[in-house]
Amino acid sequence: MKIQVGDLAIEYEIDGEEGAPVLMLHHSLATSLDMWDDLSLALVQMHRVLRFDARGHGKTDGPAGDYSFQQLAGDAVGLMNVLGIQKATHVGLSMGGMVSQYLGIAAADRVEGLVLVSTTSQMPAEAGPIWDERIAQVRAQGMAPLVDPTIDRWFTRDFLESGDSIIEEIKKQIANTSVNGFCGWAAAIRDLALSAHLPNITAPTLVMVGADDAGTPPVMSQEIAAQVPGAKLQTFENASHMLPLQQPDRFIESLLDFLEEREDAAAVG
Repeated sequence: MKIQVGDLAIEYEIDGEEGAPVLMLHHSLATSLDMWDDLSLALVQMHRVLRFDARGHGKTDGPAGDYSFQQLAGDAVGLMNVLGIQKATHVGLSMGGMVSQYLGIAAADRVEGLVLVSTTSQMPAEAGPIWDERIAQVRAQGMAPLVDPTIDRWFTRDFLESGDSIIEEIKKQIANTSVNGFCGWAAAIRDLALSAHLPNITAPTLVMVGADDAGTPPVMSQEIAAQVPGAKLQTFENASHMLPLQQPDRFIESLLDFLEEREDAAAVG
């Protein structure tokens, strides 16, 4: 479904009973809301699950130019406003986790909890030229040259050799990402600098990372968990950047345990 949020037409799906606690799922760079298809089925029994295509991804509009996390978090809050959702638990993968952190810092009144997956709060200076190179390559050649290198970073070798059908699906999502969307987000990621503000997050927070994640190595998640008051860290063995897709059962189990614990604490409080 598509809905107008300010000057942006956003593609979204929402499932589950009205009145149930809302989970808002933020996908990674160069994927779409479709990456959550199977996972969302396990979540709708007790929750209202909102998925959406981020700016410049999937079927959502992709204006040209550099994006900022203020703007990107504004897209998420704007969608919540249009749908009449006051608060949600924000589950963010990679760039989605960056948005979730920004919301926890700057829009705490819209956040019930944070689940930060395969992400970072600060892009090191030495990574800037790498992102600039990727932006230049995509502007010159489109997304095709990034498909295989990205897949190699996102999944462990054993998983890639398993031939799981999700691998081809994610390849298609990468290839179909718009040039404007990739480059706009890449500029925001390149300039990410949230670490100093993490102690201001007050929402219950779970941080998840794959032990074999080369894109956002475990040390980055360890730093987030150390800075966010009360945050819990879980490291998944035999998983890389796309840990929710590589280990979906364990991911869902950990997520539901966190939600149950948080909701029980809220009921007692």
